[in-house]
Amino acid sequence: MFGRSRFLSLPMVIGAVIIGVVSGKAIFGPPLDEYWKKKLKEEAAAAKETDERSS
Repeated sequence: MFGRSRFLSLPMVIGAVIIGVVSGKAIFGPPLDEYWKKKLKEEAAAAKETDERSS
């Protein structure tokens, strides 16, 4: 149909990967940063609570 006679060229694959990584960071970056900040705070609070109980 499209006349594809060989595999994708390496530069095209590399370009697609770079575009995917950049767009993924732009779309998912801020929510992921917020999630990890919240997760680390929760883990720190849980660790502090555990330390207080064991003391």
